[in-house]
Amino acid sequence: RPVVVDRGTSTALFCSSSVFFFFNDTATTEIYTLSLHDALPISEEPGKPDMQSQSRKSDYNFVFGVFKSRENELLDDYHIENLLKSGSFEESVTQVPESPFADELRKSVNEEGINSGITAEFNEISSFLQLNAPSAELKKLVFTPWDFFNLKVSVLSKLREKQIDELYGPTGDLSTEQLLSAAEEMNFSWLRQDIYNALQEAWIAYYDADKNAQAFEFALDREKNLLLIKTAADSGSQELLRFFSAAAEIKIAELLIRGKTAGIEWDIVSTGLKNYQILNNFKDIYANTPQDWQGFTAGLREGILSRTLNEFSEGKNISEIILKLKHELYNGIEKWKYYSPSIEYAYYFLARKSADLYNCRLILLGKLNGIPFETLQKRILNVCI
Repeated sequence: RPVVVDRGTSTALFCSSSVFFFFNDTATTEIYTLSLHDALPISEEPGKPDMQSQSRKSDYNFVFGVFKSRENELLDDYHIENLLKSGSFEESVTQVPESPFADELRKSVNEEGINSGITAEFNEISSFLQLNAPSAELKKLVFTPWDFFNLKVSVLSKLREKQIDELYGPTGDLSTEQLLSAAEEMNFSWLRQDIYNALQEAWIAYYDADKNAQAFEFALDREKNLLLIKTAADSGSQELLRFFSAAAEIKIAELLIRGKTAGIEWDIVSTGLKNYQILNNFKDIYANTPQDWQGFTAGLREGILSRTLNEFSEGKNISEIILKLKHELYNGIEKWKYYSPSIEYAYYFLARKSADLYNCRLILLGKLNGIPFETLQKRILNVCI
């Protein structure tokens, strides 16, 4: 049961990395005003079109139309500002736009309602994509972060001998119940081949590092990011490929910096860096103090990675650097909302929806727990990676 709860877990972990155009045909427009829920063949109520009989499951025009009809649910700057400035939790609830999340939240105006709303949204997205994704690539770009998160939690819980009864990430292609059962027996032979191969790489890192669970985690995250890059390339979209490549650079820089700050040995951190083509002298960089990193980053090509390491070496806060980079990534893909029906538009909508769920949870829990306005404002995301 994919519930997002505050058990050492953040909605940000589920952010996919990590989703307005014009129709002259009025009949077509009428079809496209259906909701995401209406597109699911749950029942055959009188007067409700059967979306399966429409034969639009492989059509980006159909997906575009459904998402277009849901744009009013997305949070703009006005919504975010009103949520942040709300005087109380109860007042902030009234500022949430109509959506499955809002419906659940207003049934239970408390933390349980927040989590139930997020569950409802993710379940609906998952069901819709399972039935209507026009390409395997779109589904994989959305589901891969969810599946890897649940896979990682299930395995690490077993390795660390922590009993868990359910997984709290959204359900993508991998059943959470099946993952828990597989982890108990340590038998994952049923996994899709690309995920199975990624898991084998993580096991290699685990045993090479003398059964270090952190090495397993870093390696699995690395394989997830590489799979997202490959999937973006397979989609044929150069813009998606640039986006996921840039996102991977951010994650590499963050791993290096947070690993160095936490005093994690290079042999462990390096398991999260293997197989990236952009690597060269990271070992030398890591061996030195951050203040001296600029002398070693000259060998890196100009880009997000070198800029991030240089800014950190100048004494800037890593969290603020990463948040700024994520905003820059969003600015780069914001134009996708103006594209005609396409994988770019579909992914943009879903990435925005994930960011909205993160922001809603952040602000609402902040209101419940008395977190200052300025602290919440600094953590707002435009897009999840």
